Amino acid sequence: MKSTLTGFAAAVSLCTAQFVAAQTGGLKDPSKDAAAPAEKAPAAPAEDGPILKSRQSTVFGLLVMQIGEGKLAGQASQMNCTAVKGGTDPAVLKFNQDVGPEMEGALNEVKKYMSVKHNGWLNGWVIEMSFEDRYQPKDGPSAAVACALMLDSLITGDPLQEKVAVTGDLTAAGTVQPVGGVPDKLRAAAAKQCTVACIPIKNARSMADHALLKGPRVLTAIQIFTTEKFEDARKVAGTPRDPEVVKAISEFAEIARVINANANPAAAVRHPKVVERLRKVLASASNHLSAKLLLDMATGTGTKALSAAGSLEAINSESEALVSGIRSGAPEKLSKDKIADALSRLTAIRPRLDKRTTAYADALVDFGKAFRQYSSDGGPDTASEAQKAVLDLRSKASRVSTEWDKLRTDQALMETVMDQ
Repeated sequence: MKSTLTGFAAAVSLCTAQFVAAQTGGLKDPSKDAAAPAEKAPAAPAEDGPILKSRQSTVFGLLVMQIGEGKLAGQASQMNCTAVKGGTDPAVLKFNQDVGPEMEGALNEVKKYMSVKHNGWLNGWVIEMSFEDRYQPKDGPSAAVACALMLDSLITGDPLQEKVAVTGDLTAAGTVQPVGGVPDKLRAAAAKQCTVACIPIKNARSMADHALLKGPRVLTAIQIFTTEKFEDARKVAGTPRDPEVVKAISEFAEIARVINANANPAAAVRHPKVVERLRKVLASASNHLSAKLLLDMATGTGTKALSAAGSLEAINSESEALVSGIRSGAPEKLSKDKIADALSRLTAIRPRLDKRTTAYADALVDFGKAFRQYSSDGGPDTASEAQKAVLDLRSKASRVSTEWDKLRTDQALMETVMDQ
């Protein structure tokens, strides 16, 4: 459940201004009244922090885990935030299960942001964050926005919407940062009957890549909103929900019903009435990513090629059987069926790859073809032919490694990948 990117920021200028005002406000200038002594400024009241208006809040948090062969398993876990009275010291904020250091660090950023947003930190409480599956190891910052929404809900007393799933890292300044495995997470959210999801705006391109490979139905399975700031997520997940968001969700639900009922969803998206309604959705909520990507498809303005990051992810995912064999040092022992499947999928995605990644994909295809030839008809007839075939196979495996090394040492490409 690790994300490849983590964002950190601090918001201290407001606190500094408040500190200066507290220290200087209320002093009387003695030069204005020489006959009277200067009055002493009243002591600033102690910072009591915000008051909890609710004891419990829930939302679906989206996580992901590696399951082998380049595949990720998304998980929509119903998270719970519970506050219990616990003395007068500053409130304790923690997970009620063991989590990794990245998740702990993300929760600390959430605490900082809530302290700024609500003008202080809570006192006299123990606040626990939990997942419905308490015994599966967890790490990464993906649950930060979910934790922030629940904590904000406790302080304001406003419950969160049902059937809403969220993912994203969060900085102390309230900026939502990207996370990994977004398409897999959204698939899991839809399977849990969530109808709306919030993802970081910087993950929008990964969904564009996913829709390019899988088609429009991945955009109608669940309504996807992008979030740049915490308040963007609150407008979607909070109660009362922003009226314009309500209007957009209602309108898009009808669009999704029409597209899903059509045997040719790509054609349905291009229908003039659907295009008109998609524009109405975006007029109400410009961050409705499902509507934006469908409109791009309908008007032909969408991306025709995968991003650099999406290309590498697609290549490695579709060729994991090949890559595993190369890494093992014994490619001759690979499964023939898995090789054939990987070759078919690599060939299918090649026209959509970022051009900088095609040499890597081609090297993998050449390796797969060599293996297929080596393993056909029971393999080589003689020991010398077998030895020659294995050497050729290992040579092509070496080329795959060389092409990969070229990619990962290409500074401009890697900077693009990290940005995406």
